[in-house]
Amino acid sequence: MHSHCPHCAQSFEPEPGFYFGAMFVSYAINTALFIAAWVALTVVYPDYSLTMLLGLLTGVVILGLPLTYRLSRSIWIAIFVRYDRKFAGETTMKQR
Repeated sequence: MHSHCPHCAQSFEPEPGFYFGAMFVSYAINTALFIAAWVALTVVYPDYSLTMLLGLLTGVVILGLPLTYRLSRSIWIAIFVRYDRKFAGETTMKQR
């Protein structure tokens, strides 16, 4: 991720350890992905084995890791840093 926003110069690392809480957001996202994959496997192939389920979940985690990493960090910073549309519009207009 960038260290600062290219439009408004907001620091994406407000303090050391800021993104520790993003771990809990990532846990929630991964739990939702696990449940969705498990339900999809049950619907598509009801006679699955434990090995097949674990393989599917491992694949979902590995393929979804870049998405969940950035998404959880984005959600975490959005909780604490508010977006100011007026300020963003002014900086965008100045850059043109």
